[in-house]
Amino acid sequence: MTSDPDIKGFTLLEILVAMVIFSVTMMILFSSVKTFLHSADQVKSELSVDGRFSTGLQIMAADLEQIFILQPPRYRRPGFNDDPDLYRFTGTDELVDGTLFSRLMFASTHHLNLGQDTRRGVARITYYVHAQGDFFNLHRSDRLFPYETEINPCTDPILASHIHGFTLTFVDRQGEEYDTWDSDAESFEFTLPARVIISLQLAPEPSGRQIDTGIALPVSRRVFQ
Repeated sequence: MTSDPDIKGFTLLEILVAMVIFSVTMMILFSSVKTFLHSADQVKSELSVDGRFSTGLQIMAADLEQIFILQPPRYRRPGFNDDPDLYRFTGTDELVDGTLFSRLMFASTHHLNLGQDTRRGVARITYYVHAQGDFFNLHRSDRLFPYETEINPCTDPILASHIHGFTLTFVDRQGEEYDTWDSDAESFEFTLPARVIISLQLAPEPSGRQIDTGIALPVSRRVFQ
């Protein structure tokens, strides 16, 4: 019985080369799958983090989009001894446990009823940061007239928890940016900014991941001399 000269088997070298190629291919495939799973977990984590702050940002947007101010002639330029405007818009900076945060106070018709209080009206809204242990929380104070109680971190709802930064930027009609604002001040022409940019820092430096959103204010006023 003679062998067919056209039928050839694989040599040992060819088998070894094939095994090496197969091993490299499997390693590349495994690495790609691992990278994909890691990326998917990271995206899922980022979506979860963004979702954790979305409700607070939506509330702030509704507050500012329903902002309330007095218009002339009900509003007059404040004199030297006049009381501050009840519905003034003030953005300031304050130190909280050695860290600088923004603080904002304004009037809005977006009053959120809590408990058994069903009254409606123009509320004084205050966004402020309060330290809780090693973390900082962003609170929302909501008070109806006569606006006696300013803030109470024990009862004021938390808009964003465990933050590392809360910064507000106020943009005027010409596009100039400011760190503070006072609607009772002549330097701000007794009016409101055109936009408010909200920045929430979610992680400490050096990563410093943050969420930024801009909200256009629907009203302004012009105060004559």
